[in-house]
Parts: sequence; C-alpha cells; structure tokens
Amino acid sequence: MKRARLIVNPVSGDAEPSLIQLPDIVAAMEAEDIRADLTFTSPSESPSLIAERAVSEGYDLVVVGGGDGTVSEVAKGLLHASIPLGIIPIGTYNNIARSLNLPTDLAQACSVLARGQIKDIDVGVANDEHYFFEAAGVGLDAALFPLGEEIKGGRWGRMLQVAQLAMGYEPQRLRIFLDRPVSEARIESTKRRGFVRARLGKSKRELRRQALLVAIANGPYYGTGFTVAPDAIMDDGLLTVSIFRDFSKWELIRHFWSISKGQYSHSPKIETYQVAEVRLTSKAPLPVHIDGHPIGMLPVTLKAIKHALKVIVPAVDTPSYEREDDPNPPVALPVASASQPETETK
Repeated sequence: MKRARLIVNPVSGDAEPSLIQLPDIVAAMEAEDIRADLTFTSPSESPSLIAERAVSEGYDLVVVGGGDGTVSEVAKGLLHASIPLGIIPIGTYNNIARSLNLPTDLAQACSVLARGQIKDIDVGVANDEHYFFEAAGVGLDAALFPLGEEIKGGRWGRMLQVAQLAMGYEPQRLRIFLDRPVSEARIESTKRRGFVRARLGKSKRELRRQALLVAIANGPYYGTGFTVAPDAIMDDGLLTVSIFRDFSKWELIRHFWSISKGQYSHSPKIETYQVAEVRLTSKAPLPVHIDGHPIGMLPVTLKAIKHALKVIVPAVDTPSYEREDDPNPPVALPVASASQPETETK
C-alpha cells in the first residue's frame, strides 16, 4: 500500500464544501491501495512547507485536494523533489488539472493516482523568485485580476469598477526581449511561415509593441477557464507569449468571452511566440501578475524551468477528463512513446 500525504483546502470549490467530499476522497484512495494521512491547509502553516516536509517523512506521493490556488501552493514545496504530486481537482476552475487532462470525478481521479504515469512538467518563474503554473500577465489583465478575485469572493459591486477600468485602459508601449531570434520564436500558420521568417531576419531578438496586454503562459488555461494559449504544452520547456495588439475594447471583450466558452479561434491581432525566457520593460509603470496574484511593476523576466515538478497524469488506459457540460475541453499532455521521447519539444 502506498503512503500519501493528503493536503486538502477545506473551502475549495463552489458546488459543495470540500469537507463533504472528504470521506469519498479517502475511501476512493483506500480502494486504490493508497493510505491517506490527512492535513488541512490553514493560515498558520504554508501548504508548500507541508508538502516539503512530506518528502523528508518518506511518503510515496503528495496528493492535494483543492483548486488552482491550493495546487500551486502545494506544488511549490515539491519543486525538484523525488516524489510526485497527485491532484484531486475540487476547486472552481481547475485550470492546472484541465491542462493535465485529469478527471474531475473523484473515483477516476483516485484511479489516476494509483494507475497513472509520472510526468515531469515545467514551472514558470518571475524574476527568479515568484513561481507560476498557469500564466503571467502584463497590462490590462494584471490591472483587472485583483478586482476579479474580489468579485469571485462575492463582492459584486466591483463589477462597475472593472468595467470602468477596462474601458479606460489604453494600449501601452513595451519592449520585449526574447531568448532566441524572433523568426524562430514566432508561431505562424504554415502558409505565412517562410514569408515571416524572411521578413524578420535571422538575428533580431527584440520586439517593440503597443499592446493592451501580454500573456505569458505555461499551460493552455488561466483565470476563469480562459483558453489563452491553446498551443502551450506543460512539458516542452517553453513559455507561450501572446501579445494582444490593435484590439478595440469590444473586440477584446468578445475574444475573452469566446475563449471562456470554448470557441477559440486564432485572431490575427494576437502575435504568439514560444521561448524559454522573456524580459518585458516599459517606461510606463505597468502591473504584473502571476496566476492572478500581483507581484509589482515592470520590468520583469520570466523563465520556464523545464521538468521542475513531477505530477501524476492519466496513463494510456486511464479514464481522462470527462464532463459533458464542459464546452472548453482540455489539452492533454503528449504521451511519450518509443518513437517520441519525453524530451522532444514541439
């Protein structure tokens, strides 16, 4: 029988309190021959420290029951650790779980813990200090995220302030420094790829853009389930940089409404690049967020730490993410095979 440190956020989720689900979680883990030693998150003890201590205590794995915030905090304690993280997604949006193709059904999630495969995934870091698992953002979304968190907490009166801020925000000039030539980093359609590479040249690494926002994603989803980077893969050692240029406010609102409903289609007004490291600067004091948490103002340097975290994801024969009412299905990690080693990047 495997020993697992089970870390649960007692207030995750909006369908029902986590404590109501707890007996079912423990029973499902025991049915899979996993003994769960339970610890609740609390203001007095960091979830990352609980996870870090579990490694030294000899556990076979750490399992977190909660949403993206709890998953991220627990994961920080397992960076470069020898044991994997298992996720039981019982939060509101579960962006990390969706990106990893994890099931939301409790029994299926526990089956993954016992029968899944261990994958090494990437973790983002801002200024060599702030770790993120979903995405970072500069500009409008960084300005709006704190208000969005208040609205999620029930302060609906902030809606007017959000609307006023969004409509009054103006595009800002940024300098964006890539770790490789722009022609190599840019994601283009097959038809235009040769033209764009010839036009951009072979050595240019700096972009100067006026944009409403720039999203730097580790995985496909962030925020309230937005598919901000459908091309992002969580184990390729790269961040996906999306620059929102020339959008009117209504076009931006329509775009985010669309991607929140799973109707993503590429916009020619979004420039997309994939890099291992990117630095953004601006003369204006533009805010920066990581996974929805403000970390200050530009400048900021963002890096992908390749394969920094071990996670348990579905094996080939393990039930994958299933929810009939989900209009925005997740992007699964590629499964390595003899012809496609895990270190291959796209």
